[in-house]
This record gives sequence, C-alpha cells and structure tokens, in this order.
Amino acid sequence: MGDVSSDVIAFVHARLDEEKAQAEKLPDLEDYSLDPWEICWEETGEWNSYAYLRIAKKRVLAEVEAKKGLLDEHTDVNDGSCGTCVDGHWGYPTHGGSSPQNYPCRTLRLLALPYREHPEFRPEWASGLG
Repeated sequence: MGDVSSDVIAFVHARLDEEKAQAEKLPDLEDYSLDPWEICWEETGEWNSYAYLRIAKKRVLAEVEAKKGLLDEHTDVNDGSCGTCVDGHWGYPTHGGSSPQNYPCRTLRLLALPYREHPEFRPEWASGLG
C-alpha cells in the first residue's frame, strides 16, 4: 500500500471523476426543470426503492470541480502536515495557539467519507470523524 495521504487524494479524485463521467452522459436538457440549487424527490412506485433524488447535471459538475479545488488547497507541506488546516486555537501556527493538522487533514478525510462503502475506502480515513 502507498502513502495514506496520496492514497486518499487519488481515491477522492477517482470517485469525482466517476461522478463527472456519469453526469456528462446525461443530455443537457435532462435537468431542464431543476435549478442547480434544487433537489427533486421523485416517487418510483417500486417497493424496494421508494424514491430517488434528482440533482441538476450542472450542479453535479460544479460540485465535482469545487471538491477538486478543495483537494488542491490541502497539500502536504513535505513535513507530514497540511499547508491549510490547523488544530487548536485560530491563527497561523507560527503566531502561537495552533499547530498544523497531520496530513491527510480532516478536510481531505471528510471529502472521502461519503464513499466509505466503496471497496477501496480505507478505515483510517474515517478515524476521529464520528
């Protein structure tokens, strides 16, 4: 197994690429009735699937890009800590009261959490997240 930090980033990138590929298969007019901020709950009429959520294609694609941006924001500063996240009190680590979060930081692990049922998800990514 590789480095946990690079593994979580690769894992989330792969899931986001899958979501983007699925969304791009939909015709552009598929979500004509939904604004990007809306979620539609539709009854399916099947006993084992009472309803499903429909989200605008535009929103799915925007969320993928936003989450990839978050992945890019949380980088290892080559000492095993996140260059963005801190533990403790608010403030930059060199000004006292806080220290950098270990890498992969809580933000990266939270981005992986929705995929915890995926066979490649690693339990240590959920450690301490509740």
